[in-house]
Order: sequence, then structure tokens, then C-alpha cells
Amino acid sequence: MMGSVDCAIVTGAGRGIGQGIALELALAGARVLAVSRTNTCQETERKIKAGGGEAEALQIDLADPRRVEQAISSWLREHPSKKIAVVLAAGVVGPKGPLLEADLADWLNCYAVNVVGNLAVVKGALPTMLNSRFGRIVGFAGGGSAYAYPLFPAYSAAKTAMVRAIENLHEDLAGKGDFAAVCLAPGAVETDMLQSIRQAGAEVRTTVAMSEPVAFVRDFVSADRCSFSGCFVHVRDCWPKYLGTDEGLPSKTLWKLRRIEETRQ
Repeated sequence: MMGSVDCAIVTGAGRGIGQGIALELALAGARVLAVSRTNTCQETERKIKAGGGEAEALQIDLADPRRVEQAISSWLREHPSKKIAVVLAAGVVGPKGPLLEADLADWLNCYAVNVVGNLAVVKGALPTMLNSRFGRIVGFAGGGSAYAYPLFPAYSAAKTAMVRAIENLHEDLAGKGDFAAVCLAPGAVETDMLQSIRQAGAEVRTTVAMSEPVAFVRDFVSADRCSFSGCFVHVRDCWPKYLGTDEGLPSKTLWKLRRIEETRQ
């Protein structure tokens, strides 16, 4: 049994990184709620049960946040859990190209799924998490959150917003129990989304194995201590030295979204 989590709610669990994480957390002993917009989440449920784990599928569109929040809170009422992890792996690439050529309705949908819909899952789980004074929350961002990414500007903006949302959640939950929240840059994993990004003309220099972000999430949600809660961490950062140990970060601005100010002479 996983040391600190008895329930994992995973969005984007029908394929790619989300499915990999759902399978890993189930293998570690957590009951998994596999969430996706399509019925692919049912295949994840089937795989988990075939391996002897516990899982249910929830097919729902994250672009409908009120319905999402209600569905999560209702499911948790029916499946009492004390130690919950929420993993926000669902995402859409959104429209390609410059703002002048964009349909802003496509921007709105990208933001609705990548940010608001994922946060609706967290909001649906928060009352239970606060009551048990425990929670682990993992959001996902990427390179477009650390620098300009004009090929997919809506995706870049939405993922940057998720970084700040996780930082704010960390502050919201401070002093309310055993909570940790992080935003992970998983690296370029060979998924359907990466294939569509390549087809759009993006250069992908270095890929990482699916096992790397999966291992990060497994280790993060099961750790009893974390010095980088509220941070934006790349899967290949030196995060292991700050997880499950008493070692603190060397700087309050490490792995944060910050403006670097000029030093006055």
C-alpha cells in the first residue's frame, strides 16, 4: 500500500502521461478515479482492475467546471478517503499561430480545459482534503511557461497560469495540514500531443521517457516531506534531494515564476 495516499484522482487518465500515472498509483495501492473527456478512461479502469487494483472511470468534459466540481465531490462522498492526491494531467494544445489570426473562442476553450477545468477537480476535492488535513496536488506546465512559445500561444498562456495557480494553492493551504502542491514540467514525452506539436512544425530537441514524470508523481505524492511545494519543477531538476528530506531550498526564488530585476549600483 502506498505510504501516504489512499485515493488518486487523475485527469487526462485515458492516455499518455495521465494514464501512465494512473496505472502507477494504482499499482502502488491507491484507489484511482480516472478522468477523461472521452471513453478512453474506461480502458484505464479496465487495465487497473485487470492488475488487481481499484479504479473507476469518469468521462466528463473539463470545459464544464460546475459539472466537474459536482461530479468530483459526489464521487468522494460515495468513496470516503482520508489521503487524496489530485493529478492534473489533462490538457489541450489549443490554436496555433499569432493572435491576429486566432479565433479567441479557441483560446477560451484551451484556458477552460487546461486551467479552470483542472482546478474544478481540485475544488471538488478540497473540502474532503481540508477535513482530513491532507492533500497532494500535481499540475503540469512546460517550456511555454518558462519562455515565449508563439507557435501555441494559448497553450503557453494557459500553462503559465497553471504555474501561478499552483503557487497560490500552496499559499492557500499553508498551515491547514499536511499539504504539498507542485507544478511539473514533464519534459518532451512521446505522446499523441507531442506528435501533434511536431506536425505543427515545432522543434523537439530532447525527449524523456514516460517513466520519468510517472516516477516523479509517484515519489511526490508518497513523500512525507517536500521542500519545493508551490514551485515549478522540471522532471530533470535536482528535486530528489528536497523530497522526503529535511534539506530546504537554497533560495526562496528557486523554481518560481519571477521577474529578475536589475541590480542597482
